[in-house]
Amino acid sequence: MKQQIIIPLEEFPEEGMQLSGELDGSIFDIDCDDVRSIGPVEYRLEAQLYDTELVVRGEIAAPFRLRCMRCLADMEYWVEMDDVSYAIDVKGKLAADVTEEVREDILLELPGYPKCELIGQECEINDKFGDFRLDKDPQPGVNSATPSGNSVWDALDQYPGQ
Repeated sequence: MKQQIIIPLEEFPEEGMQLSGELDGSIFDIDCDDVRSIGPVEYRLEAQLYDTELVVRGEIAAPFRLRCMRCLADMEYWVEMDDVSYAIDVKGKLAADVTEEVREDILLELPGYPKCELIGQECEINDKFGDFRLDKDPQPGVNSATPSGNSVWDALDQYPGQ
């Protein structure tokens, strides 16, 4: 599987160039239990050369396995971007590599605090300790009890090492 998206600039077609395919998920260089790439990066890009600037637009997507930061369950999460755009100075170059731009965009789209609700699943912690859903109306004040009367901190007491 490809490791890079290289766009050749010699004899670049005036009407532009269409690129599509898959990149190996190892480009993310993530070795962590909380976030893992679980498949290839899919891309559909269109490149156009304007004098010494290469403009690349299109769609990119990649699957990941994330760990819910509340209940510690693994979940599959897709990063899908329908309108990426890159402008690369190619003066004096024979080819352009857009792999790093694609990699960076996808990594920046990963949630900083993954929760089951992000993929439409009910978090196990909601069933055990009350209602911690994302769509709850915030209550004024500092009360840490849920509608069930349990404290939000009760969930932490159930895990080993406490």
